[in-house]
Amino acid sequence: MSALNNTYAVIDLGSNSFHMMVVDNVAGAPRVISKVKRKVRLASGLNENNVLSHEVMERGWQCLAWFGEHLSQLNIDNVKVVATATLRLATNAEKFCEQGNKLLGTPINIISGEEEAALIYHGMAVTSNGCGKRLIIDIGGASTELILGSGVTPIVLNSLNMGCVTWLERYFGDNLLSQGNFSAAVAAAKETLLPVKHDYLAHQWQLTLGASGSVQAVQEVLVAQGLNEEITLDKLYQLQAQCIACVDQDRLLLDGLKAERRVVFVSGLCILIALFEELVINSMLASGGALREGVIHQLSQESLSDDICLKTCMSIIQRLQLNTLQGQHVAQLAAQFANDISVDDSVMPMLNYAGLIHELGVSVEYIEAPLHARYLLSNMPLAGFSKQQTSLLIALVGNFKGDIEQHLLSEQGCCDSNSAQEMLMCLRLAVICAGRYQGTRCQSVKLRRTDNGFTLDIPSSVAKKSPLMMVQLDEESALNPLFVFS
Repeated sequence: MSALNNTYAVIDLGSNSFHMMVVDNVAGAPRVISKVKRKVRLASGLNENNVLSHEVMERGWQCLAWFGEHLSQLNIDNVKVVATATLRLATNAEKFCEQGNKLLGTPINIISGEEEAALIYHGMAVTSNGCGKRLIIDIGGASTELILGSGVTPIVLNSLNMGCVTWLERYFGDNLLSQGNFSAAVAAAKETLLPVKHDYLAHQWQLTLGASGSVQAVQEVLVAQGLNEEITLDKLYQLQAQCIACVDQDRLLLDGLKAERRVVFVSGLCILIALFEELVINSMLASGGALREGVIHQLSQESLSDDICLKTCMSIIQRLQLNTLQGQHVAQLAAQFANDISVDDSVMPMLNYAGLIHELGVSVEYIEAPLHARYLLSNMPLAGFSKQQTSLLIALVGNFKGDIEQHLLSEQGCCDSNSAQEMLMCLRLAVICAGRYQGTRCQSVKLRRTDNGFTLDIPSSVAKKSPLMMVQLDEESALNPLFVFS
């Protein structure tokens, strides 16, 4: 066993790109230490008889030689190489894998479509929190995986033989972005989906997540055009019209569209439109993880958790050596105050997470702790938290003491501004009342609504024993527009 026995590497030989990701397991959570991605477009080398061209195999082998060199330098024991749709289809896949195994020094595993779908859902489950049923869509180069699941358990899994590279070759081979080409590509995707679509329509799901480069590319274009990241059918139609207006691939220059993604953008867009129309999808957001994250988690052999956000918070606490007891006292007291004034149950978990890690910035420096917390939360990976949830977490933890940056509360997209204001008030009051290891002293303190805002009812026995707390609460009333204290 090498010294790096807590380090894991996964290589994903996709039909569009080859990826290598290396992670360390730190405090029970993965930390990416290396990522390499190369556009190989393996699927473009398949002919009508599913024979992979020697030219494309050479391109793939060159990439694997680079990966093999990197792996040999790291000397990692825990490595898994998975290959997906193109090598499942290729009749000469054995030839490619034989040379690939030598270059990598580890065997290539060609996984089934069902196994790929399960790993994608697994990767989503360990990186994206959520309740209820979720539909996960991953548009690859030669296949599209559709997984409907609940919590950490997949319910319906399918891998369909359509992808952004194969659809590019079939329906945009003439390089034209015509209405006819778009219509043909969308219609073919619908036909491919037809045998399985009723398996999904028999269920109702609360959230649709996209776990692919096609979805990420669409989001990047939407944001660059001043729209939010939520993908809807109307927005997809708008993008289709913009693409058609460009006439051909060589002139496809949309704001936010990266050059490396431009070639397969329209084919992925067509598949997305077909899925939205046939599965009656209202909106889609990006998933935090997919196939590679699923394989990494499988290699580390850790159990799945239903509350990924809580696991992330506990990992942060351990890594940055935050005071666990103080965080728990503040979280419990903040929840007590929130219940007193009937804060919406749907955002209560976010208040709990904020309480647990409210001293995040203190790990850097005390005086500017809120500022440090905003920076850390804006730049560190937060498995389980959506971008909207992350913005709310920043607004809460980044305002746990001192002057309040109101714009953080109004700009976050997780809940309405009033709810965010009330949550922050509960958190800040909990920080003051809990003091240091004195959370139990305020079990009898109640937060209530008044005509002018909110105030605390504090028993005289508690007030007499806590003069510093009373002074701090008086100071808080001058900083917090919701809180009234006299």
